[in-house]
Parts: sequence; structure tokens; C-alpha cells
Amino acid sequence: MKRRLGLKRSNAVMCVVMILFCAALCLLPERYENASTQIPRGRVRIEEVDNAGLYPVGIVYSGVQNCRVTVLSGEHQGEKAWASNYLNSALDKDKLYAVGDIAHAMVQESGGRLTVTLIDHDRTRTETAIALALAALLILYGGIIGCGALISLAASAMIVWKLLLPLLLEGVNPILAAFATVAVLTVMIDLLVAGWTRKTLIAVLGSLAGTAVTGVLSVALTDALKLDGGDIAYVVPLLSQSFMQIDIKSLYCGMIFIANSGALMDLSMDIAASCQEIVRHRPDVPRRELLASGMRLGRSVLGTMTTTLMLAYSGNYLSMLMYFMGQGTPLIDIVNLKYVASPLLNTLVGSFGLVAAAPLTALIASALYARAGTKGTAQG
Repeated sequence: MKRRLGLKRSNAVMCVVMILFCAALCLLPERYENASTQIPRGRVRIEEVDNAGLYPVGIVYSGVQNCRVTVLSGEHQGEKAWASNYLNSALDKDKLYAVGDIAHAMVQESGGRLTVTLIDHDRTRTETAIALALAALLILYGGIIGCGALISLAASAMIVWKLLLPLLLEGVNPILAAFATVAVLTVMIDLLVAGWTRKTLIAVLGSLAGTAVTGVLSVALTDALKLDGGDIAYVVPLLSQSFMQIDIKSLYCGMIFIANSGALMDLSMDIAASCQEIVRHRPDVPRRELLASGMRLGRSVLGTMTTTLMLAYSGNYLSMLMYFMGQGTPLIDIVNLKYVASPLLNTLVGSFGLVAAAPLTALIASALYARAGTKGTAQG
């Protein structure tokens, strides 16, 4: 009971610390603002649409959709104006409005005339409701651990937005920046989940060991497969925006770090927690037996975690695979395409990291927990 109270107190302290850290990150100024970002945003309701300027191009449209809108928020609330929705025959970016839709828009007064620029459908309230529902479930089910998971999710997003992305845009080596970010997130998340315990130390060391393997292999195999990062989403406008200063090959390798870090954290924490339970029920367990148990646990979890990576990436590219199959593209052609080899390498490298992290975590757990077991304790 005393140990549980201590763990809850430790988790509560870490939650408070991370809330304060997130608040401090929020105070950091945005470094990449321009004249457009200074224009006030608001919600508008579509009252009338004019589709006369739209021209169908297959299943998409080009041209302009004119909409009469009513401003719902901000200093111009209640005012009406005409707004234009420009379409560029791009199914992934274009949108069409109907009467009654709520849109997110830039609203400003220029020359005594209200100007409204439609950005997209307003999804903020629905997204907020979904996030609140998730937060409620995490807290109700997980208690203080659920609070820690929720805070770690928010802190991870803040660290990526406020620290990692500005560092990358400033020209910091993407591999070093990504590894440092993964290290910070691993320590932070494990501390929020398990507090200041041996379990946290074991999980962190095991996860970072797997991440190091992932990093080395990502660099080596990217060269071996002659991948250059050219298939990264938005890479062309990004290079134009940065005046060709970003090393997209290193950026691709850094993205592999981050994409696989969650699975490595899960695996390492699973093994660390399982070994802790073994020691708690049998404090005198010999180091060799604990290592063997950790290895068996790692093998059991490894099979599902590797499949999880494969399903995650194949799910993201399901439509592409359907397209290839539908047109009868041979499988040997598919696996040689750059934009197929890239996510395939991501999956394989992540699996190598898991294979490395599992035995290393078990080895670290046997070294730390077996020592605790010989003293007849099972804490942390």
C-alpha cells in the first residue's frame, strides 16, 4: 500500500511538472508568422452558394464557388459578406460548401469593406468534443495513470510543434534533432506512466537502445536502397520554402526514428513491467531465470508488435495497393518503386529495432531487478 501511494504521489508530481512545462511551451512565440497569420480567424455560416463559376473535371471541379456568409464570431459577428472558394481540381484539398455549412475563414475589414476568405469547413468544435471524450475515458479508466497518458499526449504534441519543427526549419541535423526528441519523449512518457522507479529506468534504456539500432539501420539501409527522401509528403514546397537548405534524406531517417519510437516504448515498458511483477511475487528469483522469463515475454510481445507496424503502414497505403492490384502491376515492380520501398523500409527498420529492444530490455531488467530480488524487495 505504501509503495502504491508513493507511486501515485510520484505520478502526480510528474503530471504537475509536465503541465507547467506545457504551459511554458505555450508561451514561446511563434517564429514563423507572416502577414497572413496576423489576419483574424472566425466562424462563418454559409447562407447562399453560387456554383455558376464551377467547371467539372471528372469527379473534381475547377473554378470558383461564390458564397454569401454570415460571420458568427469576432468583432464582425452578425455581418454578412460574399466570399470565394477557389477549387484547383485537387480531390485531397478542394472542398464544396452547401447552405447551412459552418466554415473556418479569415475575416478582415479592408477599405471599409468586409473581406472573408474561406479556409475550410470548421471542424474545431467536433475535434474538441472528441478530444474531451478521450480525456474523460482515459481519466475514468486509468485514474492518475490515465491523467499521465493524457498529459504525455499533449506534451508530445507541444514538443514536436514548439521545439522539433522550429529546430528542423533552422537547419539542425534532422537525425540528431529526431533522436533527441525521441529521447526526451521516452523519458517523459515513461516517468508519467511509472514514476521514478527501476521500471522506468529499464524501459527507457531498452527503448533508447532499440532507437539507436533503428537509427543506425535507417542511415545504412537508406543508402543501400538508394532512397533520397524525395517521396516525403510536401517535400517540394518545403524545399522551396527553405531555399533548398533542408537535407531531405536525413529528414526521412529522422522520421523513421519518430514513427517507430512509440512501438519501442510499448515493448520496453511491457517487458519491464512484466519482470517487475515476477520479482514482486518471487523476490529471490535468480538473475538467469529472470532473464529467461524476460526473453520469453519479449518473444510473445514481439510477434504482435511487428505485425502492428506492418498493419499500420499498409493501412495508410491501402488505396495505393488497391490501385496497383486493380491495374495488374506485378508485385516485383511494386516493391522496386521508390515510394513503396520507403514505407517498406520504415516497417523493416522498426521491426529490427523491436528485435533489438526486446532482449536488451530483458537483459537490463535481469541486471537491475535480480539485484533487488536478492535483497528481498520488489519495489520499482
